[in-house]
Amino acid sequence: MRRQTRRRLTQNVSRFYLGIGIFFVIGFLFFGTSSFFFAEESPVNETPINEPIRLSNGETVTLHAWSYDKEKQTMRVRISLDEVPGNTNDHLFRYVYKARPDSEKEVMVLYDRNDQYVLELKDVPSDFDQLAVRIYGVDESQSVDALTPEERENSLLTSLYADRRTIEQANHSSSDETTFTRQFVEDELAQTERQLEKAQQSVEAQRQQIKRLDRDKEELEDELPYLSLDEQVEQENEIFDLGRKRDELNLELEKLEQSVVALEEKHDKLRVRLRELSI
Repeated sequence: MRRQTRRRLTQNVSRFYLGIGIFFVIGFLFFGTSSFFFAEESPVNETPINEPIRLSNGETVTLHAWSYDKEKQTMRVRISLDEVPGNTNDHLFRYVYKARPDSEKEVMVLYDRNDQYVLELKDVPSDFDQLAVRIYGVDESQSVDALTPEERENSLLTSLYADRRTIEQANHSSSDETTFTRQFVEDELAQTERQLEKAQQSVEAQRQQIKRLDRDKEELEDELPYLSLDEQVEQENEIFDLGRKRDELNLELEKLEQSVVALEEKHDKLRVRLRELSI
């Protein structure tokens, strides 16, 4: 009986380790060959929001927002363009999506005020994956469609990229000018608040640095009576350098405080403007 029991135990242990071995082999084969069955996901390709982009003609464009209406299959884009003084070129917009990169489609301009634009892209399929809005700079008498491939490439100022995985879903029922104006004011208000917070932090950091210089200068001055004449001369030079550096920091602090005041005034005006638009 004991021999049979030992034999069963040995068989059970062998089956246990055999099962573990088979499990690891199957797991290795599955994960090792999964790339054959599952396509690798492409990286997100999108233009940063609220970051000015320098164009080839010296202008800058800032992308504020994308939104996609799945029902209407429309994409809306809010951008602002800072034009170069004396520029006589028009801005024309076209878009393409990843599945059809050589087939440009027209873009409708819903809003154009003070270099701020709301663009609408029609017939954008829900599986567009990634798309690009191309901005061309052309003469008033020119047509993008009539340009040669080389002229077309030379007139392309930049492309703004969107990725389906990060696009905000929205309902594009309103095309009211006041709504668009309010959105741009909200953008500017949010940007001003970020700038104001950063400026206030810089002011506080500058004040702390001046306080540290004052402490260091006071400590050096307190040590003077206990030093030899040669040491006093050397220490007085250090005290002088600290005083000069403090004066420089004070001038920088004044400029920072002025920028804070200017941003606070701008912030207040934008809040008033936003209230007026909301009435």
